Amino acid sequence: MGRQSSGVAAPQERRPRGSRRLAWALTAAAVLAGAVFGGQALASSAPKPPSTAQQEKGMVAGRPFQDPADADTSAAQRITITLDAHRTRFDLAGRKVWGQSYNGSFVAPTIRVAPGSAVTIRLVNHLTVATNLHFHGLHVAPTGVSDDPFLCVAPGKSLTYRLAIPKDHPQGTFWYHSHAMGTTCPKPGQMVADDMDDDMSGPMSGMSGMGGTTGTGGTSASPAAFMPGDVENQISAGLSGALIVGDDRTLLPQKLRHITAHTLVFKDAQIDAGGSIVQNTGSSSIDSGAPTVRLVNGQLRPVLSMRPNETQLWRLTNAGADIFYRLQLDGYRFTVVGEDGTPVAKVRTASSLLLPPGKRYDVLVTAGPRPGGAWLRTLAYSNGPQGDSYPDTQLLRLDVHGARATRLPGVSGRVPTAAPDLAGAKIAQKRKLVLSESADGDSFYINGKQFMMSDGSAFATPAKLGTVEEWTIYNTSGEIHPFHLHTSDFQVMSVNGVPQPYTNRQDIIPVPYEQNGKPGEVVIRIAFDDFPGRYMFHCHIAAHEDNGMMSFIDVVR
Repeated sequence: MGRQSSGVAAPQERRPRGSRRLAWALTAAAVLAGAVFGGQALASSAPKPPSTAQQEKGMVAGRPFQDPADADTSAAQRITITLDAHRTRFDLAGRKVWGQSYNGSFVAPTIRVAPGSAVTIRLVNHLTVATNLHFHGLHVAPTGVSDDPFLCVAPGKSLTYRLAIPKDHPQGTFWYHSHAMGTTCPKPGQMVADDMDDDMSGPMSGMSGMGGTTGTGGTSASPAAFMPGDVENQISAGLSGALIVGDDRTLLPQKLRHITAHTLVFKDAQIDAGGSIVQNTGSSSIDSGAPTVRLVNGQLRPVLSMRPNETQLWRLTNAGADIFYRLQLDGYRFTVVGEDGTPVAKVRTASSLLLPPGKRYDVLVTAGPRPGGAWLRTLAYSNGPQGDSYPDTQLLRLDVHGARATRLPGVSGRVPTAAPDLAGAKIAQKRKLVLSESADGDSFYINGKQFMMSDGSAFATPAKLGTVEEWTIYNTSGEIHPFHLHTSDFQVMSVNGVPQPYTNRQDIIPVPYEQNGKPGEVVIRIAFDDFPGRYMFHCHIAAHEDNGMMSFIDVVR
């Protein structure tokens, strides 16, 4: 994509992901060289990224807020959708930018499904690399042509996904995105997706047989070179969108069931000097700490209107690849009624909400009693000394005007259908995971290994359906890693040894970084209720999962 050519370079041409620590070292070396050689400092081969202001040039800010387009889901119980992944020159707030899309827009269409429905999604791949789909947070089968990230759709091919949404599926906000674990599909003779209608899953290639390094920088017996995944490239380029199950307004008190609901999809676009979204190629690499343009539904600082005293439901979704959002609506508090697609067992209010990549919140916002305005912003935030630091950035302007609405009652207590507390559950097995990374920030590990298909699961023993397990997740690196589990949600029991009161299940939890030699620690409990198969888990910073911080657990009957 960096040169408006192929979208993504061939695997052998991809440039290693540059670390900030290495960049700082090169900068220091250049300064020292300048002092030694009479001011002739070393020149970096990497071009300086454009500033955010330069990337915004040609964009128009302040347009009226618009929800993302909906996919055609008018058939309530049997839904059929086609998604066409292709290189696209789309409109970003008035500026033409090259990237990738499913329907011609930077933000993919919102898919709306009902509990108990059957959903057919045909993915057509017009990219030059392999791709696939992951339905993030959905509690559906991880096998067959359902939510199996090991499926692969080669360039010029297609795959028909078939999702059976359980009748008791939680109502809330989810999302979907590419989960391409390699740039190519299996070699000839192996199973490749091509309009498959039955259980013919084949692993992504470009990750198989990879590895060769350990968490301490040593070399394993495997001679194969590590090949990264392509999730960061494809999400960054535009392949992600919201997915809504049911309508959680129906779970609220009667007077709140017909309030206005909006979907706010947060995605950033890092645009190079040629007008393309930056990609990892032979000559360029994505730097999540570099200047970028933060957009809401592909709009630059849009204006969302509310009447005085009006209450709305906002579905907040971080559908970007790498960066965090710490959301604040100046002068307001969010009332949280759902998190990661699950209704909460205890409604709470918050002045700010942290959304690492993949995180979602369903919140109620009530406008003030008088006309006025406020900014929804992401606050200045650092995810650790080995990670990124983000500036305070305005995202959306709230404009309160018009006739005053009748103020509706607040919400408290348990939202109907919230999952039960696992604090008293019988624990069938306890497990440990250690998240780590190399000093240069280019390689990532779980239990000392980069993700390698041929090695199978990080765990020697499977989980069993009908049981509850307790996992302790340690982070020995210098940055937060947002841990994500496919297929099932989990309950957070403690963070850095501090017990957490039960409020809800979730599918992403930021694991704190190591401080003063003590790893960050999160304890979670998982109920394996329904589906056998491989449940993937990984850091949801896409660059980290692409470069090894991923594995899966086998779940058996």
